[in-house]
Amino acid sequence: MVIYFCMKRFLFALAVLIFTTINVQAEVVNVDLDKMIEIGLNENCDLKMKRLELDAAKKDIKIANRLQNPEIQSNVVLGNVALGNASQAGVNLPIEVLKRGIRKKIAEKEYSIKETELMQAEHNYKLQIMQAYFDVLYAKSVYKIQEDRLKLFKDLVKITTEKPKYPSYEIDNLKADIQYGQQLIEVNRAKANVFAKQFDLNKVLNTGKDDVMYDTLEDSLIGHSAFLDIKLPEYKFLENTALQYSYIIKLSDMNIKKSQDEVLQAKRNRVPDISVAGGYAWQAYRNTTNNYGGAYVGFGMDVPILYNFTPEIQKAEIFLERSKVNKKAYEYQLKYELKKDYNIFKYSAENMEHSKKILEDSEKIVKLSTEGYIKGKNSYTDLVINENGHQEVLSQYLASMSRHFYSYLELMQDIGHDILIEEDLL
Repeated sequence: MVIYFCMKRFLFALAVLIFTTINVQAEVVNVDLDKMIEIGLNENCDLKMKRLELDAAKKDIKIANRLQNPEIQSNVVLGNVALGNASQAGVNLPIEVLKRGIRKKIAEKEYSIKETELMQAEHNYKLQIMQAYFDVLYAKSVYKIQEDRLKLFKDLVKITTEKPKYPSYEIDNLKADIQYGQQLIEVNRAKANVFAKQFDLNKVLNTGKDDVMYDTLEDSLIGHSAFLDIKLPEYKFLENTALQYSYIIKLSDMNIKKSQDEVLQAKRNRVPDISVAGGYAWQAYRNTTNNYGGAYVGFGMDVPILYNFTPEIQKAEIFLERSKVNKKAYEYQLKYELKKDYNIFKYSAENMEHSKKILEDSEKIVKLSTEGYIKGKNSYTDLVINENGHQEVLSQYLASMSRHFYSYLELMQDIGHDILIEEDLL
């Protein structure tokens, strides 16, 4: 027993030490959602890597625009064979015909695609931060509710203890003690979940800093209804916005144009490349002091006779057709997704208002039920039943808030552009 007691004290001391160390190492910084997004966009390690990839794609433009290096050529004849045969030394310059320009255009389009993909990644990342930020507030709200419920049961313990003795006094007092103990467990679970969601938020931020813990500015969703005061325009405007601004549709258009250039590039492979050479040639004769020499020029051309690049052209045309079909299919599906998201958002907003009204009525019931129990007008069981019902109403209210905000994020995901987020709809 002594060993067990000592072990418990040791583990408790160790836990306190670890918790204190974590708090010393990590500074908790509370910021609002806009600032959280700004921090994430500037410091997220994954986005930094994507920006480096974009820098690399910019170098590909210069690589695609390269000129062919000249070749130094020589043919020196020695010995008797030199008699009557010329030696030569010079330079051969390969020249690509109608290929360099189209190759550069494709590289430029690839850079634009990478640039748009980065903007799309930033858009999706903003939504990730918004979701993680909301999840922390949701967890804090649950924790706040559980703490308020704990205060209620603590008051019930006090009431059942101080209330004048009556037949079921002891049973009510024991029930209050048990429910207070059970509620302590729920509070601890809710608190642990808050920590978990805070860690998830910082994991999404991924700033590479272990000395800072970012947290929400608000303490919960309760009392901060402005956070969910989201106003959206009519559906037709949203559809037109998505079809005009969606990063995915922009990427589809870019891929079509790139595929068109790749077809042209494949066809230009049939255009023969040439090479131009020039240098000095000389010839030696026996029994004479004179060496006969002079400049020479040369010309070469590769002729695509044995292989005319037909498979490459056909392959490029297939990819072009695939790009067109892919865009058409996405636009067709997008309209249905937007309609679904818009209706879910509209009805979730209505449900949230209904839940808010139900919550107000439920709070009145609990208040009246508590006052009635104190005055002896209703039983302890009735009070607990009303309190449990209120707990369900609170859970329903939070679930309605969550569904409403998640429906907004899903709609923004399918619209696929920052334009509505940047108009301060939050």
